[in-house]
Amino acid sequence: MGSLAHSAEFPVLEDPLPEDTSLPAFMVSTTRGFLPRMDPVVNLPSEFDPLEFLLQRMPVKMLDGFPGLLARGELGDAVKTELPDLTECVDKYADNLPLMNALYRDYSFLASAYLLEPCHLRFVKGEPYGLGRDVLPANIARPIARCAKLYVCISSPFLPHHLLPLPAT
Repeated sequence: MGSLAHSAEFPVLEDPLPEDTSLPAFMVSTTRGFLPRMDPVVNLPSEFDPLEFLLQRMPVKMLDGFPGLLARGELGDAVKTELPDLTECVDKYADNLPLMNALYRDYSFLASAYLLEPCHLRFVKGEPYGLGRDVLPANIARPIARCAKLYVCISSPFLPHHLLPLPAT
């Protein structure tokens, strides 16, 4: 009791292999510990400029100090009118797992903001939060689902270690 009767070998990278896009971003290494193997992807490929443009304008208060789409209650309309369904663009980068992680991150922020925008607007009026939107539009849902299929399922921290892809030795 209290001891490990069975000890499974846990893969630890000696080199985090930051240039290897075939590996998940989150693995354990001797140099970065439990942090991602590399710095996060900051700049998405140009096909995702419409997504980036929305995300830059989304905050309540933007970097320039002006109110963003959430402050003005305009995010929902902007998602509907400005954001194309970029699922096919996601597919083009299916073999780049760190990019899939970045896309999943960005679409997750957008999905959360889109769904909760009505709650925020009620809150700033001093009203109860109420309910958020109950439907995620296809131009967010399809790309995030595709990213999840390509990345999240592959690199889940809950997968047994023997199922994680490791670099060839």
